[in-house]
Amino acid sequence: RDKLNNLVLFDKNTYDKLYKEVPTYKLITPSIVSERLKVRGSLARRALSELAGKGLIRQVSAHRSQIIYTRVTKDTDDDQPEGGVVVEKPKKGGGGKSKSKKKADDDAEAE
Repeated sequence: RDKLNNLVLFDKNTYDKLYKEVPTYKLITPSIVSERLKVRGSLARRALSELAGKGLIRQVSAHRSQIIYTRVTKDTDDDQPEGGVVVEKPKKGGGGKSKSKKKADDDAEAE
């Protein structure tokens, strides 16, 4: 197995690439940044928290071992709930009475 030779500190080119490319990714995690920019995982975590602090990316979920970010879109507002708009679908079946209820109602009317 090959040993990874990832950067411990950012150089100028990698730092510029971080600010240019990472905010355009749809899914952003420290693992993805570490793999694509060839930096250590600890450096990727710090870089992502810096980008989130500046408002270039948005945190979606935080777990003990993995934090997930996404790009900031123009129509995203912080006061909207996660997951978008909830639309209630009408129930299928036409809303008619079942056969047993119809028969019970007919029997009640006949008496």
